[in-house]
Amino acid sequence: MNIDRVLKIIIHGIYWVVYIMFSIILSMTPKSGDWPGFNELLPHFFINLVWAVTIFYISYFYLIRYFEKSQFSKYMLFSVIISLIISALFFLIHKYIFRPFDLFDYRIVVPPIAGTFIIAQCGCLVRGFENWFTGIRLKSEIENRNLRNELKLLKSQINPHFLFNTHNNIDTLIGKAPADASKYLIALSDMLRYMIYEATSDFVPLEKETEYLKRYISLQQIRYKKNDFVRIDFAESIGNTTVAPMLFLPFVENAFKYSCNSESIPVIEILMRVEAVTLYFRCKNQYDPDKSKSSELNGGVGLENVKRRLALLYPQKHVLHITKNRNTFMVDLTLNL
Repeated sequence: MNIDRVLKIIIHGIYWVVYIMFSIILSMTPKSGDWPGFNELLPHFFINLVWAVTIFYISYFYLIRYFEKSQFSKYMLFSVIISLIISALFFLIHKYIFRPFDLFDYRIVVPPIAGTFIIAQCGCLVRGFENWFTGIRLKSEIENRNLRNELKLLKSQINPHFLFNTHNNIDTLIGKAPADASKYLIALSDMLRYMIYEATSDFVPLEKETEYLKRYISLQQIRYKKNDFVRIDFAESIGNTTVAPMLFLPFVENAFKYSCNSESIPVIEILMRVEAVTLYFRCKNQYDPDKSKSSELNGGVGLENVKRRLALLYPQKHVLHITKNRNTFMVDLTLNL
């Protein structure tokens, strides 16, 4: 049973329970004149219930069409006409079953006609609410589907960008150190396996994401002779924390792309901590302001993609600060997991 059907059952159930309770209270109220008394409560109640169900669902299934098409004049006209016809029909039934009454006495005739008209509007109101809710749900489903498609597109933009940068690094080792090249190719193979088979999920264990980053960093360090060019400080205990896959790679990739050979070691510092439900990530690198264009350092496909992914996956749950200080570029990211 889908959510639309469950919602309809609940709404209609509540409406008719309220209607029945209200009708019983009115029927048990002492009356004078030609209307049935307490001794005729049961048949009187069932006739009125059939009366209400008839006008309600005529309005629910048919009159609503004019309202949805913005044909308000036709809607009101047919509401009045149908209310009069249904009322006249049930007046005759009442007159035949119960004691006769004067059909031309407005004090007797007008209240039931007005009640019939009101119930007709309730039928349209209920149908309108159901259509509105269904529209909201469908719109949400479309937005979620578009969101998933957009995230897939963003991931597809990240992966080729990463492969382009790391392929040349391994290529430099093939002639000089084939054993090392083989080792790094295996590491790259593990990374590709992660990207293809695991990073396709919306969220992955943080432990696997940090292992992915470590392999990436080891491949990037092929270009540098200094072993301490990069300092990594990842928390050893991260529990069962999960994050969006490949979320930190663009920051690290950007750090390697714009870092410079400096006497001050380390040139790149990467830190990650998890405290309770909060993740702290920092990536800092030294760069040469004379060789790095400010617009390229702050932007690029990678950083723009990760900003967009953060906005989509962690709305109101992340804080991202990107700062430059002389020859230092630093990214600070806080995630509420």
